[in-house]
Amino acid sequence: MRDPTPVKDHAARLVRFQRIEIDATRLVLSGIALALPVAVGAATGHLSEGLTAVLGALLVSSAGHDGGWKARGADLGATAAVGALVVWLGAVLGAQGGVAGVWIVAVACAAALLGGIGTLEARIAAIATVFTVIGAHLGTGPDSPGHILLYVLLGMATAAALTLGTHALGRALSPLRRRELEGPPGPEWPFRRDVPKWRAELHTWHGWQYAVRLTASMAVAEVVAQFRPGAHSYWIALTVSLVVLRDEAAAPMRALERGLGTTIGVLVGGGLIGVLPTWGIVALIGVIGAVRPYLKLANYTAYAAVMTPLITMLNELGNDISWAVLRERALDTLIGCAIGLCVGYLPWRMWSSRQG
Repeated sequence: MRDPTPVKDHAARLVRFQRIEIDATRLVLSGIALALPVAVGAATGHLSEGLTAVLGALLVSSAGHDGGWKARGADLGATAAVGALVVWLGAVLGAQGGVAGVWIVAVACAAALLGGIGTLEARIAAIATVFTVIGAHLGTGPDSPGHILLYVLLGMATAAALTLGTHALGRALSPLRRRELEGPPGPEWPFRRDVPKWRAELHTWHGWQYAVRLTASMAVAEVVAQFRPGAHSYWIALTVSLVVLRDEAAAPMRALERGLGTTIGVLVGGGLIGVLPTWGIVALIGVIGAVRPYLKLANYTAYAAVMTPLITMLNELGNDISWAVLRERALDTLIGCAIGLCVGYLPWRMWSSRQG
């Protein structure tokens, strides 16, 4: 008889919250960084521009939290530069149909390869893939690529200023605890050590396997999206970029967490978005922005559940969101999870088993 313990362990993980240290300042900062642009947009009658700026704030939200001034500035600068470039290029090509799909696949391949250099490169590469897809979707809307880039940059600047300003305030208020507030050593780019090792790995299957798995999965996602009705099928590629992981063994669980979390997010988000006034949506974005850094580490299912309505609101740019749109999000998520498993995981797992 088959041992049910692994199934029970996976089920428990879906609902279990990991115990992690909570940085209350960072949670509040994250909420303000996302709520402020949309609040200004709503107050000035430019809600869609405010929501575009929130995407910029979201893009750099994981950067600049560790180390000293140099490390934080370098982290924020590199993340913002890569993010702004891929959003703009995605928006330029977004209305080109098949060309945009080819570009998304090409960026995913390049990002997967370059992300093998080190941890920081892997994080920035993942951001590049996700925001290339988002930028291409924004490019199908009425706003010009320059207009989109402008407000994304404003959102980035707001989030970066809050991050660095909070660091400066903490140092000023507690000069005697400066070393403690500085935190662990910040991100560095030791190319002399990492790049030669990375280049050597490119002569082996290990150095290419993630890029091949992600590229194949994204290519299938783009082909499937061409046959899906509606303007929201970019969510398939977005899901694939999130569930096809560099850590091959973690992919099945991530797909399950993403699928379940998105389904929950559709059910809850559909009820909230349909009744909340504009300022209620501003408050909801602020709350989601505050809890997302914690949920991403504590429980990915819950993280996916709160990110679904957030990304939906941001990409609809102030338009009314119907149940039909949310249901389409859920279906596209399930399609993306299936592609991630059937193209980005199972064939390679079977091949590795035969080789072993």
